Amino acid sequence: MPKLIFLPHEVICPEGAEIDSEPGVSILNAALAKNISIEHACEKSCACTTCHVVVRKGFDSLAESTEDEDDMLDKAWG
Repeated sequence: MPKLIFLPHEVICPEGAEIDSEPGVSILNAALAKNISIEHACEKSCACTTCHVVVRKGFDSLAESTEDEDDMLDKAWG
């Protein structure tokens, strides 16, 4: 079962968190299910990039990004 580690963030997750997720569940959906409120202004329609995250470890275990995701990440801040 995938384990997601959220580093402390003063607004989103002040204490940090370590959660388990089912394979195939997006990082956003896994976070929201555990009350970690990652902003997602477009309601998960891949239109705004507000929910992007930085993966520091385990990147190779992720599914390949879609063309829509790549296009949106080109516009993301940070």
